[in-house]
Amino acid sequence: MSTEKFDVVILGGGNAGIGVTGPARRAGMSVAMIEQDLLGGTCPNRGCTPKKVLVAAGHALHEIERASVHHIAVGKPRLDWAALIDREKDLIKDIPANLARSMAKRDVEVIKGHAAFAGSNIIRVGDRDLEAKHIVIATGSKPRPLPIPGAEHMITSDAMLSERDLPSSVIFVGGGVISLEFGHVYARTGADVTILEALPQLLPALDTDAVARLQTESERIGIRVKTSVGVKRIEPANGRLRVVFSHQGAEHAAEADRVVNGAGRVANVDTLDLAAGNVEHANGRIVVDRRCRIRRSCRRSRPMRVTSSAATSSKDRNTAPTTPAWRRRSIPCRRSPQSA
Repeated sequence: MSTEKFDVVILGGGNAGIGVTGPARRAGMSVAMIEQDLLGGTCPNRGCTPKKVLVAAGHALHEIERASVHHIAVGKPRLDWAALIDREKDLIKDIPANLARSMAKRDVEVIKGHAAFAGSNIIRVGDRDLEAKHIVIATGSKPRPLPIPGAEHMITSDAMLSERDLPSSVIFVGGGVISLEFGHVYARTGADVTILEALPQLLPALDTDAVARLQTESERIGIRVKTSVGVKRIEPANGRLRVVFSHQGAEHAAEADRVVNGAGRVANVDTLDLAAGNVEHANGRIVVDRRCRIRRSCRRSRPMRVTSSAATSSKDRNTAPTTPAWRRRSIPCRRSPQSA
């Protein structure tokens, strides 16, 4: 198998990877980008952008609810959920093709397939080996797997953005951003919503007072919130799903049409064969220096820049965690002033 040579090989065709292509091409470097799914990655295809369509509908319902404050009399609104999902899909459908044209205009070779290290500076994708002076890891994130019996019954935000049938009841396991955003949308459509959080507070990384206000408003619109919960199992029951959990020393059960994994996201690096590339990593995260270059187990290897939510500094790696292992968040790699 012959090896193709590039100046830069980018693993991942999302926002981070695409952002690298402009400066690299302006510097005269040859660039290859490897993407297994849709160009644009999570945010425009199955994350931030389509989610905003649903959130906007929820906001409109909120404004209608408040019409009486302005002495406006309105009837009860009715949301066509299937039509809303169709609108969401229509708004994002051209994004991958538009990005492909942009990459072609920049003379970036886009390769569809799964990439993995085959050496310190070699990436294998299908039957091709690509050697590069610089390798950028920009594979983004994926839903955090939960070690709960019956976890296979849960869906993720990906499925929520595609379901044309509005569920009458939803349970979110985890009280992070995804659960709160989608929970408010569902609640405003009339669905029964419950959020189960393992830690004492929703959105544990945010300000306590702000979260308390948000929880109060969530409960006002009918969302049931339970914190310091231990989910024991998820099982089918009566054509629905039952979640069995412990709370305040007692065992409880709740049923719903859908159970959603809302426990956050983790770095999508577990299938890159980091060991083959001598890439130092720990606990599912890549170890980097202050300039977001990876640390190699082989000291003589050229440092490579990393653009990935998988990054963690040496200082962070040696800090004792204060949250359960499944709730720990990856530390985003942020560009330092020295690397500008």
